[in-house]
Amino acid sequence: MSPIKTEVNTIPTSSNDGTIPLGEYLFLRILQANPKLKSIFGIPGDFQLALLEHLYSESIVSKDVKFIGLCNELNGAYTADGYARLIGGLSVLITTYGVGELSAINGIAGAFAEYSPVLHIVGTTSIKQQQVDDSQQVINHHHLIQNKNPLKQPNHDVYKHMVDSVCVIQESLDQDMAANVEKIDKVLTTIIKDLRPGYLFIPSDVSDFRVETKYLNHPLNLIENFRNTPMANQKLSMLTEMILSKLYKAKNPSVLVDTLITRFKHQDVLDEFVKKLPSNLVKLFTTNMGRNVNESLPNFVGCYYGVGTADRRIVDEIENNSDFLINLGYFNGETNNAGYSTDFSKVDDYVEIHPDYVLIDKQYHYTKSDEGRLFSIGDLVSNINEQIQSDKFVHKSVNNIKYKFEPTQLYTPSKTDAVYIPQKKIIDWMNSYLQPNDVLIVETCSFQFALPDLKLPPGVKVVSQNFYGSIGFAIPACLGATFAVNDMKSNRRILLMQGDGSAQMTIQDISTFIKYHQHLPNKPKIFVINNDGYTVERIIKGPTRSYNDILGTWNWSKLLQTMGDENCKYHKGIKLNNVQEFDDYFADEQEDDRLQVFDLITGKFDVPDRFSSLFISK
Repeated sequence: MSPIKTEVNTIPTSSNDGTIPLGEYLFLRILQANPKLKSIFGIPGDFQLALLEHLYSESIVSKDVKFIGLCNELNGAYTADGYARLIGGLSVLITTYGVGELSAINGIAGAFAEYSPVLHIVGTTSIKQQQVDDSQQVINHHHLIQNKNPLKQPNHDVYKHMVDSVCVIQESLDQDMAANVEKIDKVLTTIIKDLRPGYLFIPSDVSDFRVETKYLNHPLNLIENFRNTPMANQKLSMLTEMILSKLYKAKNPSVLVDTLITRFKHQDVLDEFVKKLPSNLVKLFTTNMGRNVNESLPNFVGCYYGVGTADRRIVDEIENNSDFLINLGYFNGETNNAGYSTDFSKVDDYVEIHPDYVLIDKQYHYTKSDEGRLFSIGDLVSNINEQIQSDKFVHKSVNNIKYKFEPTQLYTPSKTDAVYIPQKKIIDWMNSYLQPNDVLIVETCSFQFALPDLKLPPGVKVVSQNFYGSIGFAIPACLGATFAVNDMKSNRRILLMQGDGSAQMTIQDISTFIKYHQHLPNKPKIFVINNDGYTVERIIKGPTRSYNDILGTWNWSKLLQTMGDENCKYHKGIKLNNVQEFDDYFADEQEDDRLQVFDLITGKFDVPDRFSSLFISK
C-alpha cells in the first residue's frame, strides 16, 4: 500500500459582486496574519466539513497552503504547537464539535502554559439548530451532551466554558458578517500579541455565507505597539535609566536569560543586547528552558538550573559571585528552576524582567493592564540597546570570566555495556553529534533532565514541553516542527529524543510522516529511549510497581513497516542493543534522507545524573 497522494481539485469562488465565502475569507485572513504558514492541521468532522472545503479554493491553493490530516485531535494540538514554535508565528488547528475539540484541550492547555500561538477553529452546530428554544420539541444532537433536564434543549455553548482558562480569547461567529470580520481580526491579533491560544467557534452553516472582499484590504494590527503616552514614556525611560545605572556600577554583573524574551519573539533584540555587553565583565547564563544565548560566546558561563546545574562552579558564579543580576524573560515554573532551588539571596541587586512587569529595588512596575501594554519586554531591551554606552562601565577593565562550562565525559565503561546503552553514553555522544542550527526536540522523559549537560552549538533550537510536561507531546510536536522546517525550505537537521512510554501515548502520527512524505524532503531522526516503562516515575516512586510498566516488547525499528511502508521506501529503522553496536553504527553513519527511527536499548533504571540529583534532593 503506497502513501496517500494529495491531489487538489480547486474550487473557483470568484464573484462579480465583490464577495467570497466566509470560510475562504477566514483562511486568506489567517495567511495575512502569518504569511509563512503553509500547513493547516486538523481532523475532519461533519460540523466543519463545509469549512474545510474552502481550503481548496483557488485563492488558497495558489498560495501552496495544504491541509494536513492527523490521526486524532490531541496529536493535532501538539502538532500545531510544534509548528508555531518553529515557524515563529500563528498555527492553525481545526476540529469538530464536542468529541474533537474536547480531545484537543490538553494540547491547547500546554500551548497556553508555554506561550505558543495556536488558533483552534471548532465547527459547531448550525445557527438554525442553536435557535431551537424550550417551547419546541427537544432536539438532542450527536456530539452534544443532553441537558440535565431531559425536557429542556441542550446547551450548545456547553463546551465553550471549558476552554476559558486555556485561551486568551474566544469568539463565536453568526449571521452578522461585519461583526464576524471584526471577531476574526480580534482573535488573530490577540493570539499573536499574547502568544497564547485562541478559539473561533464557527457554526456549520456560516462558512458558506458571503462576505465582502474589501475587508481583506484593511491592515491587521499585529504588533503590540508601544502606547505613546506621557506615563508610558516616563516609565520606560525611568526603568531604562535605573537598569543601566546599576549595570554601569556593578563590579561583577551577570545576566540570566530566560525563555520568555524568546517566546515573545525578541531574539534579535536579545542578541543585540548581548553583543553590547563587555564580554570580559558581564557573565551570561541561560535557564534550562531558555537556551537562547550563543553558548560559544567568551562570556557565556553555562546553564543555571538550581540543584540540577551540571557543574557547581556555574552555581557559584551566579549565586555567590554576582553583585548585580538581570533575570531577563523570567518564566516562573518548578521545572525551570529545579523545584525552586535557585537562590539569589546573596546577590546584592536583583532585577527581574517579565513581559508583564519589571521587578527592581524590590518593587514591581507593571507594564500591562486591562487596557493593554505600556510597552513590551522588547521595547524595554531595545531602549537599553539604544542608550547603553560602553565607556560608562566603571569596571570595564576587570576580567570576571573565571569559569566557562565545557562538557566532560560522563560515561565510563562497565559490565552493563553489553546489555544496554547507558544514558551517560548517549549524553556524551549528543554533545559531539549536535551541529549548529539543529532542531533538538526532547520528550518529557528521563533524557529531558540531561539538557543542562549539553553545550549547544550556535543556533540550535530546543523544543520541549518542560513546564506543562504532557508525555506524548514530542512525536506530534516533531511532526509540526518538521512541517514548519520544510515549509520554510530549510535544511536544518531535526533530532527527536523520545521515551518509549511517552511514545506509546501518541504513536499513531508517526505514520503521518509517511502519509505526507512528498511535502517533507527534510525528515527527522527519531531516537527512542527504550527502557521498558515510565522511568521518570520509577525513580520518583515505585521502581518495581506494575503501575510504571508498559508493554515493552514493541519493535520500534519495524513499526513503520506495519504502518504501511513495508519496503522501507520512506523510512529506515535501526535497533542498537548495546554500546558496541551504538559505537559501530555512528562511527560509520551514512547520509540518508528517509525518516530514521532508532531503537536505543537503555537501562530500565538508568537515568541522567541531573535527574537523580534533582529528585533525591527533594
